[in-house]
Amino acid sequence: MDRYQFEDAISAYLDNELNLSDRQAFESFMNANPDAKALVNDIRATMKAIKGMPKVKAPSTFMPNLYKRIEFEKNRPSKKNIEKPSRTLFGFTPLYAGVMTVLIASFITVGVNLWPDTNPSGQQIPAFTGNVTNPPSSPAGVPNSNPAPTFVSNEAVADTADTTVAKKKKFQLNDKVQFVKDQR
Repeated sequence: MDRYQFEDAISAYLDNELNLSDRQAFESFMNANPDAKALVNDIRATMKAIKGMPKVKAPSTFMPNLYKRIEFEKNRPSKKNIEKPSRTLFGFTPLYAGVMTVLIASFITVGVNLWPDTNPSGQQIPAFTGNVTNPPSSPAGVPNSNPAPTFVSNEAVADTADTTVAKKKKFQLNDKVQFVKDQR
């Protein structure tokens, strides 16, 4: 038996509710530990002192007054806590509002720096749709800043990385596959 089992069994021991084997284990633990024996004696003395106290008789109006008090407490409006005005900005405490402001400013700064630059002078950049070997012509009203022709090598005429050219192979499947709409 350990200390916790002993303390749980004290009440049953004093009320003589333990069976013989539990009672023997309890008494052997109590005799081996002087603190445990002192605890049992203290509890026994407390129980005797309580039994020796005179009984108190309540007045006849005690129970009706108790019921009235219970009803009053049950039906009494609860005390509402009056909340003092909170120090929040759009629902944020000052600390979190400051952190959110820094995050929004950082987001805007990064967004502006990553946004592509537009042509500040309002001029449109010409789109080149002609042959690669001919130099681009400047749009009307825009002076040509590079009058020297641009030369492109002949090797660049056929681009091997161009994937827009469809290189389909034609298969002859006339004798091997019969299609649904192919009437023979």
